[in-house]
Amino acid sequence: MDRHGTRREPSATVERDPRGALSLLYAAKLGHLGVVLPFLAPWLLGRGFGPLAIGVLLAVPPAFKVAAPWTWGVWADAGGRRRELLAVAAAVSAVGLAILPGLGSLAAVTAAMLVYGFARAPILPFLEATSLEQTERGRIAYGRVRLWGSLGFVAAAGAYAGIGRVLGPDAGLWLAAALLAACAPLALALPAPHVPAGGAGPPPAPGGPRGTGIGRLFAGCALMQASHGAYYTFYSIHLQRLGWSDVGVGAMWSLAIGCEVLLLARLDRIVDRFGGATVLRWCLVLAALRWATIGATESVAALVAAQVLHAATYAGFHVAAIRFVYRAYGPSRRARGQAMYSGMTFGLGMFAGNLAAGSLAEPLGLAALFGASALVALAALAVLRDIPLFHQ
Repeated sequence: MDRHGTRREPSATVERDPRGALSLLYAAKLGHLGVVLPFLAPWLLGRGFGPLAIGVLLAVPPAFKVAAPWTWGVWADAGGRRRELLAVAAAVSAVGLAILPGLGSLAAVTAAMLVYGFARAPILPFLEATSLEQTERGRIAYGRVRLWGSLGFVAAAGAYAGIGRVLGPDAGLWLAAALLAACAPLALALPAPHVPAGGAGPPPAPGGPRGTGIGRLFAGCALMQASHGAYYTFYSIHLQRLGWSDVGVGAMWSLAIGCEVLLLARLDRIVDRFGGATVLRWCLVLAALRWATIGATESVAALVAAQVLHAATYAGFHVAAIRFVYRAYGPSRRARGQAMYSGMTFGLGMFAGNLAAGSLAEPLGLAALFGASALVALAALAVLRDIPLFHQ
C-alpha cells in the first residue's frame, strides 16, 4: 500500500536493453585479439624465441579451450552465474597478459600464457550463449551486435600500429590487457541467463545430443580452425618476410575484419535465405582458396583478395556453425553447448593448427605450409558433407 492506503499492484520488471553491454563486450574482447593475433608472434620473435617455441606458446590458449570452457560452462549453467564467472575470467586473463612484458625466460612466459589461456577460455562462449539467448527472444539481431567485435578488432590493431612505434611493442600487450580488464564490469551489466524450471539438468555427453551428428559438426569445425593455424601463427611474419611494414601488416588484418563487419551486418539474412549447411560448405571452399593463394603468390592484389575472403572463412562459417550448436542443445545447456563448440573449434582445432604450424614452418617453408592448410580445409568439407542436424 502507498501512504494513502491504496493497494498497488507490483510493477513488471523492466529488463535493461542488452545491446549496449553486449556490443561493448564484443568490442573489448575481440579488440584485445586485434593486438594479440597479429602482433604476439612478432613480439615473441623479437624476444628471441624460434618458430617451434612460438608455435607452442601460441598453442597454449587454444589448448585450454578444449577442457576449460566445459568446466566453466558447467559452473555457469549449474548456478546461473554466467555473468559473474565471465567477469572473473576477464580480470584474471588480463593479469596473465599484462605481466608478459616483464618476463624473459621461456618458462616464465609459458606460465603467464597458461594463466591467460585458462582464464580467457570461457569468455567468448559465455558471451555467445547470452547473445543467442537474446536473439531468440527477439531483443537483438546477432550479426549487428557481433559486428562491434570486429570493429573493436580493427580499432585495436590500428591503435597498436600507432602506439607501437612511439611506446614500443610492449605497449600493445598492455593495451590488450586493458581491453580484457574492461570486460569485467561490462559482464556484470549483461542480462541474467535464462534458467528454466527444473534447473540445469544433467550435463550432456561430450559428443553432444545423440542423433544430431553434432560430433561430426564439431570435428569439421575443428578442422576448419586447424586450417587457420598457419594464418594465426605466421601470417604477420610471412608478410614481414615479403617486405611489409608493421603498418602494412596491421592494415591487412584490418582489411580482413572490415570485410567481416560488412558481412555480419547482413549475415543473419544470408543464413536464413540459403541455409546454414550451404553457407558452411561454401565457406570451406573459400578457405581452401584463400590459403592456397597466400602460399602461392607475392602479388599485393592477390593477397588483398585473399584477405577479403576472411569475411566468409571466419564470420560466415562461425555464425552458421553456432546456430546449429544452439539448436542442438536445450535451454538448460546453452553455455555448455557453446563451450563444447569453442573447445573443439577454437580449442582443439586451433591448438592442433598452431602446434602443427610451429612444427612444420621450418621444414616446409611458409609457402608450403599455407598450401597444406588448404588441404585441411578441404578435409573439413568432406567431414561436413551431410549430417542429420542439417535437416532438422
